[in-house]
Amino acid sequence: MNFTPPLGLQSEEQVSETFRQAGIIVSRMETPQSMVTALLRGQNSSSLEQAYAYEELKRDISTALADGGIPSGMIYNLTMVFADLLIKGIVLGHVERGSSIILYLKCGTIEILLNLKEMILSGLLLRLLSDVIKQFIRSQPRIQLVVKEEDYNLTLTYLNIVAGNALV
Repeated sequence: MNFTPPLGLQSEEQVSETFRQAGIIVSRMETPQSMVTALLRGQNSSSLEQAYAYEELKRDISTALADGGIPSGMIYNLTMVFADLLIKGIVLGHVERGSSIILYLKCGTIEILLNLKEMILSGLLLRLLSDVIKQFIRSQPRIQLVVKEEDYNLTLTYLNIVAGNALV
């Protein structure tokens, strides 16, 4: 994510650290018996069952973030980010601060990678991430979500090869 005007070193470090901590907390929720895992596997569920499960997932994430020491003002927005990512099968793999804040998102299948692409193209991912960033700063910076085309294409190619569907 790039910011105009720049956030400043301290703000970028705070945002990065909060995403990192929240990512660790949420990743610990993914056990074989968890609601997260059940929801992600529940492709035969009705839309009503999925809606109830999604609400329960948000409650579980919110509780875990609060128990993990995430500041209360950040919990709602972080819950929305992680709930939407998890529903799509996307996992926060790593966070670092470079010339901006870099989030590495794991997509284990082509379908999940395409889900991420749709979140990016629809603006949903940017909106979710922007809501979190704005909790840290008073000004209203312009936040730009940058996805390197070569990273996306390389991931797509790799997943196709692993799946035995080599691109021609």
